[in-house]
Amino acid sequence: MSNSNNSSSNAVAFEKIAFTILTAIIITVMTWVGVTVNQNQLQYARIEERLSSQSVILKDLQNKFTDSTQWRSRIETEMALFNQRLRTVEQKESK
Repeated sequence: MSNSNNSSSNAVAFEKIAFTILTAIIITVMTWVGVTVNQNQLQYARIEERLSSQSVILKDLQNKFTDSTQWRSRIETEMALFNQRLRTVEQKESK
């Protein structure tokens, strides 16, 4: 009978150790997942901030490009008028 009780208590002790180890593994994995998710959320927030600032820079560059395109168009128009007037003056002088 003592052998049976000893064997039974050994089985209970083994089960307790096994459950303790399993609980420790589960807690470790869940903690790792929680930390990883938290780090990913922080990285996502940083990336989102960078994208936001890059969007502002892109919008500024687009505005500058539009302004420079308009300026270039005005200059080309003025140069065409100037060249036309110059040709007219040169034609009058050559006659």
